[in-house]
Amino acid sequence: MVELLKALMKLSRIEHGVMVAIGVVAGAVSSGSIESLSSKGTHIVLGSLAAILIEMGLFTFNDVFNIEEDKVNSPDRPLVRGCIGIREASLFGALTLIVGMLLSLIIGPISFILILLVVMLGMAYNVSLKRKGFLGNVAVAFNTAMPFVYGALLMSNITGIILLFYLMAFFSALGREVIKGIKDLRGDIRVGTKTLAAKYGSLIAAKIAASFTMIAVIMSPLPILLVKNPIGYTALILLTDTLLLYSSYKIVVNPDEKEADKQRKITLLAMGIGIIGFALSNL
Repeated sequence: MVELLKALMKLSRIEHGVMVAIGVVAGAVSSGSIESLSSKGTHIVLGSLAAILIEMGLFTFNDVFNIEEDKVNSPDRPLVRGCIGIREASLFGALTLIVGMLLSLIIGPISFILILLVVMLGMAYNVSLKRKGFLGNVAVAFNTAMPFVYGALLMSNITGIILLFYLMAFFSALGREVIKGIKDLRGDIRVGTKTLAAKYGSLIAAKIAASFTMIAVIMSPLPILLVKNPIGYTALILLTDTLLLYSSYKIVVNPDEKEADKQRKITLLAMGIGIIGFALSNL
């Protein structure tokens, strides 16, 4: 049972689920006062749980539908290693998606509609958009940045700052997804996935990824004059920007599979720090 649970947690990338939940909380904190946070506490808890479950379900189905690529790109994945079967993984993925959507419905119809949109786009990516290359990258970036909007939606207060945070997260995630195409180049070519790296080569893909990341970095000072805690926001965003700029430089200088894998991890760390900076901006 313990081994099965470990396999399910790895299959569903639970660490990403934690970041998604933090993103939801950051969106809520960034858009409301302390008093309003207290009054919406139940919604925030339910929304965070829903977001984690939706993330787990979508990542699980990602492995189900992309097992052939993973045999080349990620041979340590649970389905490839046989730690769990496709049927069991599919049941687990379906259960987490259903429970996540039910939790969002308890919060309210608008919450449910937004979560349903995320699920539909995420499943479309898993089934077909992934092999469309850049279009799939855009779909993933759209969903990756959505927790901030969802958190603000729970507070019934989607502000201009939240939209700025969304765009910064979107372009950071888009750059990260293009880098993933460099990391997964061999497997993507094997199954015909038309990533930018597969179509134009790793160096051009690296330069495009760096360009998207630079857009996020250039946008990052914009909220400083609008947030309640500019010092806390600036300190963490400077660290985030430093990591993103470093990652962009490294992947352009050395756009190979191992470097892409390393820089994806660094950009994930950068995005995590950025999320905390978003949350601190209103405290």
